[in-house]
Amino acid sequence: MYAIAFDLDQDMLEQTYHVPSYQNAYGDIKKALEAHGFTRQQGSVYFGDVSKVDAVSCVLAVMDLAKKNPWFAPSVQDIRMLRIEENNDLMPAVRKAVE
Repeated sequence: MYAIAFDLDQDMLEQTYHVPSYQNAYGDIKKALEAHGFTRQQGSVYFGDVSKVDAVSCVLAVMDLAKKNPWFAPSVQDIRMLRIEENNDLMPAVRKAVE
């Protein structure tokens, strides 16, 4: 499974986003990545659908995002493609630890 994780510079985003509600950028990113087979896992981390997303489609999704949203490239501080071997939920361990 592939994932995309990113971090945006909030000051730059506020300067470059096309409307005053610059936090809407996260909704724009979500829509763009969902169109490429990703779902938001948490924060700024999106997991790709195993049957649709490979390394090439990760790159194409990010290129499409940057091309269609001129505020994205100057605002993104870090963006990574990750390959995830296993997706294990650790919440049961957290709950067990505090019992």
